[in-house]
Amino acid sequence: MATTSVTWSWSAGVACIRLSGVPPEAEVQVRPRTAPLAGEFPPMAGHLIRHGLDVSFVPRYPFVDGTPYTVSVAGATAAVLVRPSSERTATTTVRTIRPTIGVVPRNLLRIYVTFSAPMSEGWAASCVRLADAAGGTMIGALLPTEHELWDAERRRLTVLLDPARIKRGLPAHLQAGYALRPGGPFRLVIDEGFQDARGLPLAAPAEHCYDVGADERRHVEPADWQLRAPPERTVEPLDVMFDRPLDHALLARCLRVVGPDGEPVAGHIAVGVGERSWRLEPFEAWRRGTHRLMVDPRLEDLAGNSLSRLFDRDLTCPEEAPRAVQPVAVAFRPSGH
Repeated sequence: MATTSVTWSWSAGVACIRLSGVPPEAEVQVRPRTAPLAGEFPPMAGHLIRHGLDVSFVPRYPFVDGTPYTVSVAGATAAVLVRPSSERTATTTVRTIRPTIGVVPRNLLRIYVTFSAPMSEGWAASCVRLADAAGGTMIGALLPTEHELWDAERRRLTVLLDPARIKRGLPAHLQAGYALRPGGPFRLVIDEGFQDARGLPLAAPAEHCYDVGADERRHVEPADWQLRAPPERTVEPLDVMFDRPLDHALLARCLRVVGPDGEPVAGHIAVGVGERSWRLEPFEAWRRGTHRLMVDPRLEDLAGNSLSRLFDRDLTCPEEAPRAVQPVAVAFRPSGH
């Protein structure tokens, strides 16, 4: 291993790690130290490009400036490299925090934070928190997780309130109860120290204030929704109004419209203010005949209740057990002129 040299390099315009004197069969791994907490991190995703006895490790996601990386060959540490920092201006911001509605149920399950650029992993535990009315951190309110919940682009982070404190009958609920208190405001706070994929902090901290309302323990029922059908032979939108706020991320993939021929109606989809409505603006004019709004039974409200099951249910009550539900079709006909 003493003959192995490890340096920073470039491959097709992407920063990589170059190793010299590596046998073809040797396994190469790179582990980051991206978080302020101690602990072993899994190997980085990436691929190897071999050049004879040299090999370049090209990461799936960019290296983070100012971060040390442990490089191992055949299970032994070959080097620890620190990615050089550059003088760059922080530009990444928090774009949205959802739900956007001001009052959430006491048994709220999740919050989504969307950033303007890809983010680094490993910072959520230290940079995302719930704060009470006095500004103090609400200890134990959020689910501690080793692996953060990101979308594929690492722009949207899912923040889970501890489910064990929500489900009635579990020890954590019996001992600590709900993290939120009815009538008591709280804030989701994202500290500016949260690093983006370039290793830079946020341009500014962000927060969203909520008030806490009553518990939500109802199944999602499409029969309780209101549909405003558009005129046929126009591209006016179909509007769907819900009886309560629904989960923003699930709305993007759990609702679709099919036409009289059973084919999907393509168009631009938008979720309304407070996650209480959904709109489809078709690319082509509505046809005459019966259309159907297809609802995936996995669609949930803010408390995690779906068409098939209640999330905040009494585990000792058989009547609240999950029920078998198929996709629901809500029929409508574009109006005539």
